[in-house]
Amino acid sequence: MTTTPVEIDNAMKLATEAFLPLGCVTSVNTEDDSFGFTVMSEGGSELLGVPHVPRTQYSDPIRLAGVFMQARQDLKKKGVELEDWEMPFITDDSAIPETPPNY
Repeated sequence: MTTTPVEIDNAMKLATEAFLPLGCVTSVNTEDDSFGFTVMSEGGSELLGVPHVPRTQYSDPIRLAGVFMQARQDLKKKGVELEDWEMPFITDDSAIPETPPNY
């Protein structure tokens, strides 16, 4: 299966969508082309921090989905309720994610 690589900006946008209804703050680590994210409660306290997602993980949509799904599982184990989420698939080389239809 061929996948279109995910750019860092799109990976960070996906991070903010993967943890709704909670907030997710992302930041670029310029020294090694990685990013990190912190999931925040509605009250603004940190629930989960992932300081380093390397390019080898975020550029591969399947690996990136794994990072987000593991973080979601960790939050659910803490009793946090999240909206349903699936990794969108990418249909072209412009790497703009398209959410699969919800039938």
